[in-house]
Amino acid sequence: MSLRFRLEAVLQASSDLESLAADIGEWIGEANETILVKGVPEAKRDEAARIAGWNLRGNELTLLLSSGRRVRAHDALLRLRNLLASRLGEKHRIGLRALRVTRYTVEVPSPGVTVEEARKVVGDLAKVEALGNGLLLEFSDLTEKDLESRLIDRVLRQLEAKPAPVKGARLMPLGTVLAETPPRPISEGRNVTETAEALGWIKRFPGRGQWIFTAPMAALVMGIKDLIVGRILKPMGFEEWMLPKLTPFEVMARMPGYFDHLAEGMIYACTPPRSPEALGEFKRDFQLRRMINVEALRKELSEPSHVLEPAQCSPFYQLFAGETVSLEELPIKAYDASGWTWRWEGQATTGLERTNEFYRVESVWLAGAEEALELRDKEAEASLNFADKALDLEARLVVGAPFYMTSDEAAKTLVDISDPANYPTVDIEAWLPYRGPRENSEWLEIGGAFTCAKDKYVKSFAIREARNRPIWTGCGGFGITRWATAVLAQHGFELDEWPKELRRMLEGPRKPPRLVTWPKP
Repeated sequence: MSLRFRLEAVLQASSDLESLAADIGEWIGEANETILVKGVPEAKRDEAARIAGWNLRGNELTLLLSSGRRVRAHDALLRLRNLLASRLGEKHRIGLRALRVTRYTVEVPSPGVTVEEARKVVGDLAKVEALGNGLLLEFSDLTEKDLESRLIDRVLRQLEAKPAPVKGARLMPLGTVLAETPPRPISEGRNVTETAEALGWIKRFPGRGQWIFTAPMAALVMGIKDLIVGRILKPMGFEEWMLPKLTPFEVMARMPGYFDHLAEGMIYACTPPRSPEALGEFKRDFQLRRMINVEALRKELSEPSHVLEPAQCSPFYQLFAGETVSLEELPIKAYDASGWTWRWEGQATTGLERTNEFYRVESVWLAGAEEALELRDKEAEASLNFADKALDLEARLVVGAPFYMTSDEAAKTLVDISDPANYPTVDIEAWLPYRGPRENSEWLEIGGAFTCAKDKYVKSFAIREARNRPIWTGCGGFGITRWATAVLAQHGFELDEWPKELRRMLEGPRKPPRLVTWPKP
């Protein structure tokens, strides 16, 4: 069994086509011998596309195409559409108005997933049935936009069998420890969030997963941020940039993994009309009734058009979108520490460890291929050394999962760790004593997703190199709130017990505000 495609489609013209049967028949015969086999060696012609049948009725041309993997039927249909549009326009002044695929079946040999898993991948886009050792996919009512956006190819990539491991591979699960700091004698064991609340260092904000940091917590967070910038990023040549945090859909759509895998993990924003008369009913109900009339608000708001930035690096790539760079002018290394990052964790929100709004420093770079990977590994190593020497933390580097992968998927995934280029990410984790023994408790990811994305974002944002030499990107995230949580978990809340270098960053004690009713003992 090989990959086979069979497509039924209808092209709709602006005028009746039945009188043009002779011309259309000639053009279809020409297409079968030219554009539908273009680029396919003679010996592989059975893998190319072919128009197996056609019919005219009024202003509609019905087509039946079949193909193998070389010129797939959906690509062949788009080629044919362009040819017919050109010929009909030139010779008869007739335009093509619409294209729709009424039925499209794909036979997939030896997929990398079961029928049940394939059904989860395609959802209601297609019916999925077993076919021998493979799968039969049946799509219906596909639009021209579906074909042009490569919908079919993306589905097939999700179903592809995983390549066999290469000789010498060391397959290990995600979470495998790559390096770690020595164990420390740690006496602290209090829950950080509960203790910080009791002391008045933090207070819950009404929004889920949001906190107000009073002076002591803010000083600790900013002190750690300054140390990371001064001890890790600036010595590596990173320069501070300020990147937007409200990202339009058109930019986010170019970030692979977000709308397709993390759509439920982002916070969306929309805009109202900008005029004094806008939102009149909403404003009146609030003024007179002190009621937030969500229905009135919904009537006038635009559709969602932005997301609150979940990655921080998106604007960096957008700067280079469609531009040409020279390898001689690389690397370009930036860090952003100008604001919050947002991810919607929903019910998974927990204390300071997992929030929806968190303070983060993001590093991002554009470099030659080898240097991009070296920067990732150098930053990860420097971060572990910083955790060890500057903050006296028990921490470790692990092979991390991609940000969009679920815990169930991660548990089943093996990675070849014989070559660092194979790591999806490298994460740095810290032990939280209040979670249990270091040997079997869940450690907290405090930074990382130290990633070399290779050419993923280069291609997605259409970044070119002047002489077509390979250029890659990479990024690293420092969850400063989590670093602070790790410090408090291992060193406690007394400034005198904190590491020397951190104490030097803070200019004397800071106190939370004291109210009659807060903080509660």
